[in-house]
Amino acid sequence: MLRSTMSQQKRITIYLFSIIINALGNSFMVTAAIGSAPWTSASEALARISPLTVGLAIVCLHIFALGSALALGSRFSWWTIILSFSLVVLFGVAIDFFLAIHQLLYVPSNLVTRSVYMIIGMPMISLGLALYLQIGFVLMPPDYLMKSLISRFKSTTIGATISLAIPFLIASVLSIVEHELIGIGVGTFVFLLLNGPLIEFFQRIFPISNRVK
Repeated sequence: MLRSTMSQQKRITIYLFSIIINALGNSFMVTAAIGSAPWTSASEALARISPLTVGLAIVCLHIFALGSALALGSRFSWWTIILSFSLVVLFGVAIDFFLAIHQLLYVPSNLVTRSVYMIIGMPMISLGLALYLQIGFVLMPPDYLMKSLISRFKSTTIGATISLAIPFLIASVLSIVEHELIGIGVGTFVFLLLNGPLIEFFQRIFPISNRVK
């Protein structure tokens, strides 16, 4: 029993670490300002045209994602919804916290240092996702939306593509409204290209089922 309890505690610790490292990676990419992950890009754009911070904008868009998953026929218990929402709040607050730290310490101004920030942030996001998806206690709303779309179209490729196209479209529309690309850039497309392979790489390096006993 003790062994089982310790195992669960370790998994919860790694799970929370995965959310924090994901948030830290996103803060590096946002600070780099050469393109963020799709949902973060949309959140940056929403924050630009509203009084919301990036973190609060992420919470709002993730609520939208959860509502969309429900509209597509997914069914969740109230407990799952509460936990997923709590996870989003933690994620959003962590991003705002790390962004504030960046503002206090250093914000890169030239392309070289901004590129370094992107290179630092991207693997952090992928590492966080690799750990988080392996444990999978409760998923964040965009992941439930992706699963709903995969189920609806009976295709992982189509479902995953549409799930990423939604925030990209939101960011694009809001950028058009502001007459400026917000959150979308080279980093966004590099992320879309490399995130999958990086997640697979980190899952091979850190297999949770083998490491957490």
